[in-house]
Amino acid sequence: MNYSIFFKKNKSKRGFTRTPKFWVSGFTLTELVVVMTIATVVMTSVVIQQSKWNDQLVVSTQAYEMALVIRQAQIYALGVRGDPTGIGDKFNIGYGVYFSSENADAFKRYIFFKDINNNGMYDSGEQIQEESKILTRDVIIDRFCGIKGTNSDRCSPGIGNVAFLHIVFFRPEPKANIIMRNSGGGPALNVNPPAKIFLKSPQGKYYYVQVEENGQISTGEGGST
Repeated sequence: MNYSIFFKKNKSKRGFTRTPKFWVSGFTLTELVVVMTIATVVMTSVVIQQSKWNDQLVVSTQAYEMALVIRQAQIYALGVRGDPTGIGDKFNIGYGVYFSSENADAFKRYIFFKDINNNGMYDSGEQIQEESKILTRDVIIDRFCGIKGTNSDRCSPGIGNVAFLHIVFFRPEPKANIIMRNSGGGPALNVNPPAKIFLKSPQGKYYYVQVEENGQISTGEGGST
């Protein structure tokens, strides 16, 4: 094998051959610093974007799940799901989802319930424990709103605003019965559907779930305050 491409033989002035020397072309210090700087910038950008993407994924996933829970209440009502623990007409009940702003813990959960007395609202003892939801990964319900006047949101919390929100479905209609109450438990005056629930991620990303009177349920991004 010819090693001439790897080694260079040099003759000394005295006429004998030196030991073969391997030639390597390396980085200069400046080149190394430039490469490391570029790599650091690229990796930092990737980490930041990954963090933002994860944050968005966390809140959007839980917004979609909330929309599905509300849809499930609608399906239960339309499908005439019976209440095996009920008295009398076990099939003549509604199903719904309840939101409250009564304390800090209430912004971390929402309640799936069966409207046994058909009053269109959640009452103590109507909760379906296995169907109720607790938000995770530090996502919270930032606020929920109705509309007053010309597209002006009236949201929780706040005096005269929506403090309690009941969304209930009754057979045979797919429409949503939306009841909004103020902090005193009375009607939130002149506040009308649609109901809009805003979820907030740990890094401040917002997603919302909107429920129309006709039963339409949608989700979307946005709603920062």
